[in-house]
Amino acid sequence: MKAPAVPTRRRRAAPAALDVLELLRVVFRLAGNHSAQVERSTGLPGAQMWALHEIAQSDGLSVGELAQRLRVHQTTMSNLLNRLETAGLVRKGRSPDDQRIVQLHIAAPGRKALARSAGAARGLLPHVLDKMSPAQRRQVHDGLAVLVECMGGFDPALAAAPLPFTE
Repeated sequence: MKAPAVPTRRRRAAPAALDVLELLRVVFRLAGNHSAQVERSTGLPGAQMWALHEIAQSDGLSVGELAQRLRVHQTTMSNLLNRLETAGLVRKGRSPDDQRIVQLHIAAPGRKALARSAGAARGLLPHVLDKMSPAQRRQVHDGLAVLVECMGGFDPALAAAPLPFTE
């Protein structure tokens, strides 16, 4: 069954500011609801599930590579990985080629957590954005870029922190 169309109050005129705000609320609440559902089914926050997913997809991934895939700061990634390792969901090991590189491996309990996950393990927003056409992604990106610029500009520190409902 197809979801109802986004409400449009005006076809040709620009939407009112509150119409845009309404849509932003829906986006964040849908993503937050999905994250809460994943956490209820696995006991793990969305960011940890996404990390588990990436490690399961690429055994031996380095901490830096994982941080880049999740677009988070390496310190944030290290803290998240420490929680996963303490819970016995991942194992860390040194690269045989370069002992300075920490490689990540999913443990059996991590695989079980992924199997229990309700919905997209990477999170609803990355999942939906991946399924969009390049033109749709460009449109969303450009609109958000305008919004960010009007709010003071891009801040890499803010961009490198997970969304509050996924931590």
